[in-house]
Amino acid sequence: MSDGNHINIAQNQAPERTSIQFVIDPRSVERVSRGSAIKGAVAFFLSLPVLALSAMSILADALGILSYFNVESKILAYVLMAVAMVGIILCNSKRKMATASIPPDQARFIDGRWVERDDSGDYLLYRNSAPCNYENCQGTVRIQLPPPREQHNHDLIGVCDLGGKQHTYRVDFNGVGERQHFDWRPLEQNKP
Repeated sequence: MSDGNHINIAQNQAPERTSIQFVIDPRSVERVSRGSAIKGAVAFFLSLPVLALSAMSILADALGILSYFNVESKILAYVLMAVAMVGIILCNSKRKMATASIPPDQARFIDGRWVERDDSGDYLLYRNSAPCNYENCQGTVRIQLPPPREQHNHDLIGVCDLGGKQHTYRVDFNGVGERQHFDWRPLEQNKP
């Protein structure tokens, strides 16, 4: 359309889609028996005193107490510490599942996965994901905890595996993600 020296061009563009819907990623579904979770929690809690005992013996050796009593168990203390650390690391997620209160028909976000209980008391673990809707991005958005400066505003956020911190979403309780940028700077340390 022309009006003297002015040209007007009408552009019909579809509105930019800014929300995404998270769904269960079928490849991420895992079932953990109640017994396995309880065994993992017991192993976690048994690893704690072993770790404390080995740390005390290493400290006693460093202070010269063990050599005063002619005890040479330094290697045993390091082996016990390594075994206890492995036990703590491997069993921590099962401890969190076993000690979490998960009501029926609800899920809790534990270590990057949703955890539900079925009728038999076993645990169903899964991840929710959605395709990233930023222009020309073929990434997958996964739910995670927000950065430290945003934890008071958001319980969970979505981050694209390709776009990273530039392709982020706030996540509501209906599994809908809306584009939003977050403050990823670390918290400032209080200086005396």
